Amino acid sequence: MAGLVLNSTAVILLNFCAKPNICPSISATSPSCKPLPVIVMRHTLIISTVLFLLTSCKHGDVKSLSQIHFTVNQYQLQTDTTIADIVYFKGHIICLQDNNKIAILDTSYNRQYSLENNFKNVESTYLLIFRDTVFLGTSKKTYFIDNNFKPQDFKRTERMYGNYLYEDSTFYVYGCCAGEFGGSVFFLNKLTNKTYSYFATCASQILKFKDQYVVCNNLAHLSGSMSFLFVPDPTKLYELTDEKQKNHCNWYVEVDTLKNYWETSPIGGVNFYRGAYSTMSLISFIVKDSLYSFLSNDSTTFIAVHKSDTILERQRIFNKPIRFHQTHIIKAGNKLVCLYQLTGGSPLAAYTLTGRNSGLIVIDSNKIDIFDKYQKTN
Repeated sequence: MAGLVLNSTAVILLNFCAKPNICPSISATSPSCKPLPVIVMRHTLIISTVLFLLTSCKHGDVKSLSQIHFTVNQYQLQTDTTIADIVYFKGHIICLQDNNKIAILDTSYNRQYSLENNFKNVESTYLLIFRDTVFLGTSKKTYFIDNNFKPQDFKRTERMYGNYLYEDSTFYVYGCCAGEFGGSVFFLNKLTNKTYSYFATCASQILKFKDQYVVCNNLAHLSGSMSFLFVPDPTKLYELTDEKQKNHCNWYVEVDTLKNYWETSPIGGVNFYRGAYSTMSLISFIVKDSLYSFLSNDSTTFIAVHKSDTILERQRIFNKPIRFHQTHIIKAGNKLVCLYQLTGGSPLAAYTLTGRNSGLIVIDSNKIDIFDKYQKTN
C-alpha cells in the first residue's frame, strides 16, 4: 500500500507540474481553456482519494496496535531483602540479595530453599553469567555453579568484559556506564575476536528487532532520561584495537576526532532518538512484530509502542510511577525478566529519587507479572 500511495502521489505531482502546458498558445481568458476546472476537479478527486487511503492505512495501523491488550498482575516479591542482581540458570532465577545471600526462584517464582541451602556458607558481592557459566563470590574468592546448583571453587582466570547485555551466534555484547559523563556499548565478534563500539549513555538492554540491534539507554541522573539506538551492522561502528579502550566507559573522550560527538556520529548508519525527559524505560519487548517499551515517568507507568522514531503511549498501567534508578534485563526461557532497583545512591549520582526497593517485571507476550518488594503500585 505504501508503494502504491507514493506512486499515486508522484503522478499527482507530475500532473500539476504539467499544468502550465494545458493551453500553451492560448491566453488564460480564452474560452478554449474552459476544461481546466474539470482537470482541477479531477486532480482534487485524486488527491482526496489518496488522502483517504493514507488516512485509512494510518488508522488501520493504529487500530491494529490498539487491539493488543496487556494483562498485568501484581505480587509480593518473596525475598529476604532487596535484590542486587539476577541470572537465569536451568529453569531458575538466581538472585543475589542485598544481604549478600542467594535466593533461588522456580518458574512460578516460589523460593527453592533446598537449593539455597547449598549456598548458606557462601558470601557473595557479585553474581554474573559469562558464556553459560554462572559466577559469584567476592574480590578474594570466586565460585562457579555446577549443574547440581552447588558452588565450586573457580581457579582459572577468565577475561571479563563490562556489563553483559546480549549474546547471539556472532556477538557478545556488553556495556559500560560513567553516568552523566557518558557510556558505551561494545560488540565483541566471537568469530573474529574484534570489538566494535559506539556511544550509549547508558545501555540497560539490547534486543534484536527486524535485523537490527536495539540499544535501550537509561540515565537516572537528576530527573532521568532515556534514548534508543538502532544498529543495523555492528561491524560498521568504531573498531577498538587498544585493550584498555575495550573496558573504558567513555573511551571516545580521549580520541581527538570524536571529542565533538556525544550521542551520534556520521559513522555506523545508526538510528537514534530520545524519549521524553523524566521518562525511563524499565524493559523493551516485541509482540506481533511491534516493539514496545514499559515506561515510567514522574506521574504514570505505561506501555508504549515504537513507530518510526516516535514513542506512542498504548496502555496506562498505573497512575503513579514505578520508582527505580537502574535495571537489569535477562532472558528466562521464552520470557523476559527485568530487575528494577531503587538504590540509596551517592551524592555524586545526583538522584532526585531516594529510598531502597527492588522488583521483577516478567514479560510473557502480552502477559505481564510484577513482583515488588516494598513499593505499592496500585
